[in-house]
Amino acid sequence: RIDELSEELERQKQIVKDLERQRSTVQSQLNALVDPMARLPLEISSDIFRQCLSSRHDVRTCSTLLRVCHAWNAIALATSSLWNVIVSSDVP
Repeated sequence: RIDELSEELERQKQIVKDLERQRSTVQSQLNALVDPMARLPLEISSDIFRQCLSSRHDVRTCSTLLRVCHAWNAIALATSSLWNVIVSSDVP
């Protein structure tokens, strides 16, 4: 009887894992529908970020882009031109 229960428990655990994977997939799809930035191609999103920063390249502004959401974080990190400026406040 214990072996049967153990086997059933393992089956149920696998069902839970499968359901969690399905939920994650559906949640990602829903997020993509709700977030207009997620629907844009990376090149366009990157260009929007570059345009926002073109007038004032500020490390704080770049880091703000990283903290908005996971999608914006991924876009900002994938846009290397946002990170090719070195700012130093120790200039004599």
